[in-house]
Amino acid sequence: MRTVRMSEEEFELFAGFCASQGLTTSEALRRLARSAALLGPTLTGEARAEIVALTRQMRAIGTNLNQAVHRMNAGHMVPEDEMTRYLDGVHGTIVELDRLYRSLCARAHKRAVQAVARPVA
Repeated sequence: MRTVRMSEEEFELFAGFCASQGLTTSEALRRLARSAALLGPTLTGEARAEIVALTRQMRAIGTNLNQAVHRMNAGHMVPEDEMTRYLDGVHGTIVELDRLYRSLCARAHKRAVQAVARPVA
């Protein structure tokens, strides 16, 4: 556990902001810290939906690949083009997940830098 010091006025304003976002002050501070440290954002909304969709694709590809391996273990041949399709699908999905995660991290970090760099009124 860590302690953060701020004036009563700063805390009240921050707590009001957090309440308007439906967050506890602890969760809001964690999200800000993760973004600033390039640990990536907390996934909500559209970004979460995209990750869920890509994860579903990955599971489906994994299921197909698992079936192909079972067939091979049973002594059956898996056509090369079929195996290539499975592996290409896995590779494409991993590349897309990596691209999305890096993009989310970069955007969250940029927002954190901008928020911290703003002059205090």
